[in-house]
Amino acid sequence: MLEPISLGQARTHCPGLAADERGVVMGRRLALFFPDVARAVGFFRSYSREVSLDEILSSLEIKEAISERGGRELCVTFEVAGSYAADRAAQAGRMHKGRPFTGTDAHYVPYRDRRSPLGYDLGGADELVPDPGDLTLYGEAGADRRRYGRTLRLVDLVLGLSPRPLSAAEKEKEAHARLVVRCEQGLAKPLCRYLWARQLSATVTSAASAKRSMFSGAQREVQLVTCEGMPRHVAALVSQTPGMRVFVPYQPHLMVEWGFRHPIALESVGAAFPDDTTVLFWGPPEKVEQLNVGDEAVDVRDLVDVTVHGRDGVLAPPELAPAQTIDALDVELRLARLPRAAAATTALLIEVERLPWFRKLVYLLPAAILRSYEAVIAGNYIIVINRRGVHGIPFGQPMTESYPQIFLPVGMELLPHVDYDLLREHLQIRPEQNIYFFPEGKPAFAVAADHLRPLSRAVVAPERARASIVELRTRDVSETLPLPEVAHKRQGAFSLWRGAKVAAPEARPLLAPAAAPGRALPAAGRGAAATTSDEPHSVDDADAVPADAAHATGKAGDVFDEPTGKLESDR
Repeated sequence: MLEPISLGQARTHCPGLAADERGVVMGRRLALFFPDVARAVGFFRSYSREVSLDEILSSLEIKEAISERGGRELCVTFEVAGSYAADRAAQAGRMHKGRPFTGTDAHYVPYRDRRSPLGYDLGGADELVPDPGDLTLYGEAGADRRRYGRTLRLVDLVLGLSPRPLSAAEKEKEAHARLVVRCEQGLAKPLCRYLWARQLSATVTSAASAKRSMFSGAQREVQLVTCEGMPRHVAALVSQTPGMRVFVPYQPHLMVEWGFRHPIALESVGAAFPDDTTVLFWGPPEKVEQLNVGDEAVDVRDLVDVTVHGRDGVLAPPELAPAQTIDALDVELRLARLPRAAAATTALLIEVERLPWFRKLVYLLPAAILRSYEAVIAGNYIIVINRRGVHGIPFGQPMTESYPQIFLPVGMELLPHVDYDLLREHLQIRPEQNIYFFPEGKPAFAVAADHLRPLSRAVVAPERARASIVELRTRDVSETLPLPEVAHKRQGAFSLWRGAKVAAPEARPLLAPAAAPGRALPAAGRGAAATTSDEPHSVDDADAVPADAAHATGKAGDVFDEPTGKLESDR
């Protein structure tokens, strides 16, 4: 009855089959047949975890398929784009005892499996059923004609399911940035005050039940408080409060009670529900509540009445005092010196009387300064500017650029401190056109920015661009020096002793008389003449030695040697 598709097969006997980009022969729609509704729900639960059901909602059909023999199956059909999407849906269907078929109109063949990776086809054209009915399934046992029974909506299928409770481990892992509290009428205000006291951001929306009461016919009104970043302990406390329930918004209009999870991923079936109705899936008691929610949300800060208590009780709300606009305070703009204020010197104001000094200094400045510094002569000042810092010039008033294009003395500020835009408007400053200076104790002035020239340009002006040679007078480094004269001066007896100074008097040579060898000449005392021996002797008058000369030459304790004629010290 059925034949596997061979590789490269171009034609098929079953109408509506075609090969995709992978060579798999399949129809435009995929049909899954389940034995009961529970199996179909299991398929949607597994398939919604992987793929968003919004992709198949436009072509999804859930119908009861009844065979000619009386068998009933739930048929889920939808369009698929290629074998990749069909493989995913067929795998999820087989996990829940579903049989996948593929086709286009009313003729369906089994979808590909391991026995036939490229799909199936009829054995011949004569096996095609001429009257397929609602749909005909071709299998190994032959053709099975089916007719459709009742139709189910995916919305009804989802609403008929109850959320399951989460385990303790799942609750610990679950974290939601936004939670919605459903509270009864009259409990919203205390809840808002509680959230406001804990500085939690929340909004309040009024809602009414979609069903009217059977007795009064009025709609039941509730409040939905949407809270951002609600802590876990606060959510647990609010959920245990009577009249309040905490819900997790998986879609803006689909919510499940906190601590529970719906069998089908609600974040993938949002398009199946209308936008004007908000659906709440409760835990115990398991029920579904549909609400009509208003469009406007009010912040909780606007709903909380704050009462301030003072010493004398509750403070009255502030009253509106009469006021008038301030056009001008008539405050003078002053240049003041601030204590411990320091700034980099970016400009110098040099009095024009010191121009000769400045000209001489130019010869000593390096090339980097001449190239990077800008200068101009304006009025009574020579202005030198370098925004990276002025160095190498020892005179002039130091200035700093406190505001763009505005230079103030170093250590001074303009008071009061106003914005630059207001200062420019007040002083009528033209930015990027003029440079403004506020010298201390003198009137302020402005200089056009285009008059500034590099200092090297100011030294060698275009009209004076001629070379000037300065002859420097020099002299020889080496000089001829005269020959040195060495003189020897007679030293005293104690010349090496620095504790006393001895001045040697001028003395004549000493001529001693003839005497016996080894005879000692007695020394005279301090201030007395030397004594003579008992033996007579004669001395010429020219060679006579006076007593004072003997005293000056020979001192007490000296010995005179006749043969040598020298004095030896008495040791």
